[in-house]
Amino acid sequence: MFETTFDHSGLADTPSPHGARLQDYLSHIRLLNKALSSETKRILRDLKNGRIKFCHFRDLPVSEELPPTATEYIAEIPKSTYQSEGLIGAVSLELGTLFNYKETSESLMYDIYPVKTHENSTSFVNSKRMLSFHTDASAHPVLRPEFVLLYCIRDDPGAANLFVDLDTLVDNLTPDILDSLCQPIFNHLVSQFPQRYLLKPILYRAGRNYTIRYDEETTFGVNSQARFVQKRLNEVLREVAIEIKNYSNSLLILNNTASLHARTSFTPRYDGNDRWIKCAFVTSEEIAAGSIIKLDL
Repeated sequence: MFETTFDHSGLADTPSPHGARLQDYLSHIRLLNKALSSETKRILRDLKNGRIKFCHFRDLPVSEELPPTATEYIAEIPKSTYQSEGLIGAVSLELGTLFNYKETSESLMYDIYPVKTHENSTSFVNSKRMLSFHTDASAHPVLRPEFVLLYCIRDDPGAANLFVDLDTLVDNLTPDILDSLCQPIFNHLVSQFPQRYLLKPILYRAGRNYTIRYDEETTFGVNSQARFVQKRLNEVLREVAIEIKNYSNSLLILNNTASLHARTSFTPRYDGNDRWIKCAFVTSEEIAAGSIIKLDL
């Protein structure tokens, strides 16, 4: 990923992207970005231009001492160094601007890991239940990420990402189903507290192509036709999905407008070695780097 002349101490010196050192972090990742190899930048260019819908970098040059994976949900798992965050930031600059949602975390990135007593919830802290197909921030009325970056700090051989290329999905749906998915006949959950829905389509035509905004758990057809169409959509998602295994020290980057993703169920051990993913969002919109977007209801 980095040029052969890359000074790995620069990665080790990455400031925290959280709290008071955020601006130092944003300056530092610009230096790290310059050390990305031309091949890495070419792959990221293909991703940004839509020629590919995901890329998966493995065996990344990160060698930091890690604390145990948490078992209760906390805002941020403390780390002594921020190499993985530095790598995420260096890559993100080829795609757009890093940001986050205040409803997800007060920090620029957030941690995904199994949480005790939430094994069967519908949220990203679940484990024994599949995390259903979705696009991130699918119902957000202001901003959604073009790209989702998932850095695997610790893997679990029982857990895998499921990925669906939107072009493949469209090719496997009949014209009448596609037409219905483009109609505003689906309630999308924007907020639980207070509860608020937006009536919108799931698919959007963009010239000859489509984009998608969907969360299987929080989108509901408003009539019998919509419910039938959504049922068929969910069936086809499972038929055409491919499996992408997570590996420790790997970075999976997904096009969030032209693909969907899910995660298989797995059994956590709660021994400090459970699956731990660091997640970040990137937009091409003109916003300040490091913005934390608040949903105003």
